[in-house]
Amino acid sequence: MTSKVGGSSVLGQMARRYRRDRSAMAWTVILVLIILACVFGGLIAPYDPDAQLSIGPFSGLSSTHWLGTDDLGRDVLSRILVGGRVSLTFSFLVVLSAMVLALPVGLIAGYVGGRLDAVVMRVMDGLLSLPALVLAIAIVSMLGPNLRNAGVAMAITLLPGFTRLVRGQALAVREEVFIDASHALGAPTRLIVWRHLLPNVASPLIVQVSLSLGFAVLMEAGLSFLGLGVQPPTASWGTMLSRANESMLTQPWSMMAPGLAIVLTVVAFNEVGEGLRSALGASTPPKRSAQLGLTTVQRASHSTTAVADEQIRREKEPLLRVEGLAIEMGSGTDRTQILDNVSFSIGEGEALGLVGESGSGKTVTSLSIMRLLPSPPARVIGGSINFEGRDLLSLNFDEMSALRSSGIAMIFQDPMSSLNPAMTVGDQISQVVRWHENISSREASVRMRETLELVGIPPRRADSYPHEFSGGMRQRAMIAMALVCRPKLLIADEPTTALDVTVQAQILELLRELRSELKMSILFVSHDLGVVADICDRIAVMYAGQIVEEGSVSDVFRAPSHPYTRGLLRAMPEGAAPRSPLFVIPGQVPQFSELAGGCRFASRCEFAGPECQVDVPLVTAAPNRSSRCVRTKEVMRMDAR
Repeated sequence: MTSKVGGSSVLGQMARRYRRDRSAMAWTVILVLIILACVFGGLIAPYDPDAQLSIGPFSGLSSTHWLGTDDLGRDVLSRILVGGRVSLTFSFLVVLSAMVLALPVGLIAGYVGGRLDAVVMRVMDGLLSLPALVLAIAIVSMLGPNLRNAGVAMAITLLPGFTRLVRGQALAVREEVFIDASHALGAPTRLIVWRHLLPNVASPLIVQVSLSLGFAVLMEAGLSFLGLGVQPPTASWGTMLSRANESMLTQPWSMMAPGLAIVLTVVAFNEVGEGLRSALGASTPPKRSAQLGLTTVQRASHSTTAVADEQIRREKEPLLRVEGLAIEMGSGTDRTQILDNVSFSIGEGEALGLVGESGSGKTVTSLSIMRLLPSPPARVIGGSINFEGRDLLSLNFDEMSALRSSGIAMIFQDPMSSLNPAMTVGDQISQVVRWHENISSREASVRMRETLELVGIPPRRADSYPHEFSGGMRQRAMIAMALVCRPKLLIADEPTTALDVTVQAQILELLRELRSELKMSILFVSHDLGVVADICDRIAVMYAGQIVEEGSVSDVFRAPSHPYTRGLLRAMPEGAAPRSPLFVIPGQVPQFSELAGGCRFASRCEFAGPECQVDVPLVTAAPNRSSRCVRTKEVMRMDAR
């Protein structure tokens, strides 16, 4: 399925880039002519390729024998045509076999990583350490000289290159945000591998196939020349070279016809491959440094009694309760705690804003709820995350995948990298429904179009690719993916980042409408207090991995209870006095590895004193208010709003 922009599809754009490459187009025509001549060689060959003609051996070029005859008086042109069919068919089958074997091995090794990846790569490195022709000769010598064994040997020599290419592309693509988004939507691993990884490794794989075909033609010729491949009297370009080699001193021109056929075919394959590389290169996705994995080692499953007790308590508890969450990064002795005793809750239909500067731990907290932090190096060392009474940290992989999207959904920061560039927007949304609900593709398509309309995207745009959407439309598409299974909790991780003010207002208005219509709870992650105030009921302020203040939006804006919150409010342009410079909190958020004891904000705080050198707990500052400061009352009195 392709979509159009100005009358052109994605594949059409690639085809136009390829057609503009005159050299590639010329070699494509030559290659097509060679393949057609070899495929229909048995029909167009003027003579029986194995028949010894009366004209005799080594006859020169003539009107009846365009390329003359060989040492046995056989027509060289007929043998070139028929032998080319053998060589090309053999090469295509070998390359196809190597690719089919390498594709699952490389995808799984690159996606899973760890020990499996290490073992696969050591085997492939061992095979690559040997010259390809030497390895092929050794294998054929052990198995016996014939065409089938030569094919096995050649496939083995090609396997490491294909595997390393697929594995490398899989490693790059698995770091993309749209892979994390697929996990957040509860996609099964097998579908992520085949529907998301595979289409994104297809471009370099196509180029590699083209280049490998030329190499396979050379390998077949080399093995057959040495008597290890195609066996006489069957004609192939390699056997023709071998036969001509015996008469090279007396009839050197006899090697020209098969030699030129091999050279021309190999160069044509290589030039076509280079043209494809140039045409398809623009589709290579950008890299990012984040990593995929589970958040924590699975805990022991609840007993039947515990599950029953949780069911009884469910109605009394908030929808989401995070208690004492602590996370560390690193391994061995090099470990750093990045979240410390993080606690908050979200009721049904409530919107909580999680705010703070970059580096405060907001995204880590949201990814922890989704169980999408890299493991290793991230590890939960304390606390719990309860959703509808279930401890998410105790769920296994399949249970957590089933809960994503249908129970908890997430919108990531960058909609362009969160959407798969190789799939239409409609397909990406439809597959989410089919992952979680046992419905037909037609029913999934209907649900997809209804959801697109719900978020303000015309259903006719379902066949468009992500790059054909504007930033605001891509964000709406991400929201549609998150909402298509009607989750109870939506985690929005800075969903208005990089959007202009008008589009930002539209997205916020859309979230407000959807929250009201779907009775959905929202965890809104942002560094912008103004945006949070526009959509949330309560605010939890984070600093350096801790919650430093929590309360209702109106209470926090009227009288902040922590100096950090006060500084954030003063830094808002709306809060600045006319013509006065914008307030800036001095310093910056400390690195987690640099944290010492005491209040983490003390080095930037205007209220800091000796009493701030000890750890400060989160305490009740007022009804339904909490603060992590020893001077809470003094701060609240300073500029009550």
